[in-house]
Amino acid sequence: MNSNERLRVLYVEDNCDSVEMLTVMFGFSRIDLECAESLSEALTRAAAKRFDLYLLDTKLPDGSGLNLCRTLRAIDPSVPVLFYSANAHSEAISLGIAAGADGYITKPHSDKLVETIIRLVTNRREHSFAPKFLPVLATAA
Repeated sequence: MNSNERLRVLYVEDNCDSVEMLTVMFGFSRIDLECAESLSEALTRAAAKRFDLYLLDTKLPDGSGLNLCRTLRAIDPSVPVLFYSANAHSEAISLGIAAGADGYITKPHSDKLVETIIRLVTNRREHSFAPKFLPVLATAA
């Protein structure tokens, strides 16, 4: 990845406090964050712009992040999807990966986000397929 290049991430999250914190943190890491507060807004933004990664919550006001993940995967399987959710149950993590996500990080562990986003985007760019060795990051409940 070019060191001057900024990554574009669509963060689908209805909690504005979380969005503001990550926007500041990502700005220092050359990651531009756009927010969608609902499933419908996310699909509209994804259709209008090209993103380097989708960062999803599992629960949205108008639907499931799992369904959104499946839809985004069907639209463009080349864009990595990463869940960032407070739901740390092993079943939720398994469902996220089964829906097509490349990884799953539990809140509030944002320290792993930047590194994981850069790694996922770099891996996708280097390989024309979805590598099977991508990490699933989670915390113990």
